[in-house]
Amino acid sequence: MPCMRLPTLLLAVIASAPAFGDEAPLDVFPLRNHNPFLQIYGLPAFATQELAASGGIDINVSFDIANDIDEADRSGEVLIIDTELRTLSLSLRRRISERLEIGLDVPYLSYSGGFLDRVIYDFHDLVGLSNSTRDGPNDQFRLYMEKEGVTLFDAVEPSSGIGDLQVSAALRLGKATLRANVKAPTGDPDKLTGSGAADLALGLYAGGATTVFARDLTYSGFVGALALGDGDVLSSLQKSIVPYGGVALRWHATERFALATQVYAQGRYLDAALNELGGNTFQLAFGGDYRFPAQGLLLRFAIAEDIAAAAAPDFAAHVSLRRYIH
Repeated sequence: MPCMRLPTLLLAVIASAPAFGDEAPLDVFPLRNHNPFLQIYGLPAFATQELAASGGIDINVSFDIANDIDEADRSGEVLIIDTELRTLSLSLRRRISERLEIGLDVPYLSYSGGFLDRVIYDFHDLVGLSNSTRDGPNDQFRLYMEKEGVTLFDAVEPSSGIGDLQVSAALRLGKATLRANVKAPTGDPDKLTGSGAADLALGLYAGGATTVFARDLTYSGFVGALALGDGDVLSSLQKSIVPYGGVALRWHATERFALATQVYAQGRYLDAALNELGGNTFQLAFGGDYRFPAQGLLLRFAIAEDIAAAAAPDFAAHVSLRRYIH
């Protein structure tokens, strides 16, 4: 299948390209909110104030798998989310001057019933998290939204396709960075691979470093706002402005290996009574990264959970490979 061959091809291109070496800017997991009804909007991937290295291209290939089951019926609204979303993303960033960077993000999305339902049930039981919304048979697919007896969205067959592209620019302002992202409507709203509209995000990023147990600890944070265009998915519920922000910590346990955690928060995308769709979003991620000495590659791996069981997936896993080439 083309979707299965893409990761192999992209990783081969990265691995065969000449690298700058071991130096790399402050790093985080480039995560987003993969709720199927919300990931269609132009929320930027988690980032820092650091620009790409001078003189080359920063290439990142990410694979995310997000499992989400929510069923709710109250306040005149009915929601069914039962899906597993796989997202393969190619990100390119180039520093074109001392203070300016440009970038492009290309996602490919694939929905299915998945295979992780039973695993997540058991994990939630192990750590004492709620399974209150995870009812019914495992590994099914359904996406449905109804309000006041009117069906706003209904999908019973899995789908896949190219998502909405994002073009970005970043301007260094002293110790901070201003980042702007424009999302183009290249996806398909009927497949939930796009919203059908252009969005604009603007955020301010800053950070620093200290020492803990004689090892470097880097920290970063950002705040921003996302302006939503008039989309074709749940358009009657869509809000115009969504605030967002995040914080990240990365501790260099060894010269090659680092441990990291981050929180990504977003305001309400939709004017829905159901928290599963209209609530604020808080995602907590844990993981690490390893820098290969010979190839100059950075491998990241993380898992993410919704802190409050609302408008974010129950569970998400992330793996990505990053390289600077010239």
